[in-house]
Amino acid sequence: MWEYDFMQNAFIAGTIIAFICGIISYFVIVRRIAFAAHALGHISLTGAAGAAIIGLSPMSGLLTLNIISAIIMGLIGDRIRKSDMAVGIVLTFFLGIGAYFLYLYQTGYAGSIMAIMFGDILSVSSRQIFIIVILTSIVLISLLIIMRPLLFSSIDPTIASSKRIPSEALSIYFLILLAITVSMACQIVGALLIFALLVGPGAAASECCDGFYSSLSVSIGVSILSVWLSLLISFYANLPTSFCITMLISFFYIISLFIKRLRMRHV
Repeated sequence: MWEYDFMQNAFIAGTIIAFICGIISYFVIVRRIAFAAHALGHISLTGAAGAAIIGLSPMSGLLTLNIISAIIMGLIGDRIRKSDMAVGIVLTFFLGIGAYFLYLYQTGYAGSIMAIMFGDILSVSSRQIFIIVILTSIVLISLLIIMRPLLFSSIDPTIASSKRIPSEALSIYFLILLAITVSMACQIVGALLIFALLVGPGAAASECCDGFYSSLSVSIGVSILSVWLSLLISFYANLPTSFCITMLISFFYIISLFIKRLRMRHV
């Protein structure tokens, strides 16, 4: 298996993206913006289709539109945390445009759009890995800079506001980082299944862990392990990698529920 360049690239890209998705997933759960993560995944299709129509890379289109959508969601303010209405409106608007773009695009772009929809990690090139490393570094460094105030405002936004922590600015900032992560993760699981990688690891960690560091570690571990095992299974069993990732993450979440139940019995 390791003699194939495409498998080496898949493991490198998968590990990097799984690592950052594990971190982002924790904050998605804590901030209760799972629907926003789900919406950005679907909005990716509009960006990819629009870019394909004008002859640009689908990746550049979905990254640009995801960031724009994240800013719009963030500008709405705290309503994004209290109601899914704002996210739903943004999602509906861009899905409508996406449907029109898909109607217009030529059949020559079908392969690129399908790769965005369902993921194609086995076709990741060295150039794409370079881009992934740069984007991951940007997201990781940005998270390290805002980690403490972001965690504070995520857990208790009311007290955070009283301490003059700019919660709304942090919300927009994090949504932009989420948008970048969604754009990268689309290459692994695809826009239609992105919800699993951006929500599943954090959800599993929240069920079986209490502390920040333990939850973050479990979230990262579940994300990376799911990608690694999925690549192995897909190679030897000839199954779609994105399918394996979503199934394994679901499996780990079920295990976390059993662990939670066992912990409650021993309390």
